[in-house]
This record gives sequence, C-alpha cells and structure tokens, in this order.
Amino acid sequence: MWLKALIHRDFLVHRVGIIYLTPKFHNNLNQVEFARMIGVSQESLSDIEAGKSKPAIDTVISIHERFGCSLERLLKGTDTYKTEAIFSSSELSPNEVELINAFRKLDTKNQMEALEIVRLKLRNII
Repeated sequence: MWLKALIHRDFLVHRVGIIYLTPKFHNNLNQVEFARMIGVSQESLSDIEAGKSKPAIDTVISIHERFGCSLERLLKGTDTYKTEAIFSSSELSPNEVELINAFRKLDTKNQMEALEIVRLKLRNII
C-alpha cells in the first residue's frame, strides 16, 4: 500500500508517531508530489512510511499546515478537542455537529464508505 492510497484515503504511519492524516482536500498525488508538498525527498517519505525513520518536526508541522490535521492526531493518533473548539457554534448546524462526531467514531474503511456516499449525493445535486 503506498502513497496514492495514503492521500486518497488516510495517512497511517503508526511506527513513526504520525498516526492518522485526513487531508482537507481530495488530491490524487503521487509520492513525489506529496513529498515535495511537505518538504521532504521521496526517499525520506518512503522511509517514514515504512517506519525506518521518524519525520522531523518541520515535516509534521508542514503536514499539519498543508492538510489541516491536528498536531495531536499526527503525533499521538488521538484528538481530545471537541468540534466546538474547531468551529464556533454559529458555523455548524446541529446536524453538521452530529455528522462530524459520528464520522470520527467510524474506522477508516467506514469513513471512506461514508465519504463515497456523500460524493454520490453531491453528484446528484450538482
């Protein structure tokens, strides 16, 4: 499994402290493009993916800034913050809050299925 799935889905690199990355944007990046975006060589990214090396703090911060994932989730694989900490209550409806909280409880496979359902629904609207 390599980077196409990594960006297309979720970033799972448990041995190096980066546990889970859900990109803010849907990108079909190859490994070279992704490595360039986060400021590392393709070889370094391969080593990080394989658990042979740990990412530099600059790399972790770059992933955080470019893809909008929490540092806690990247470093520890968890998020202790609440949805309200990310968005003010005026920005999200009760349904949106419920959807986000339910989505976070799903495993990766079910999250991807849920995203596909939403994408199908959007195609019918647009």
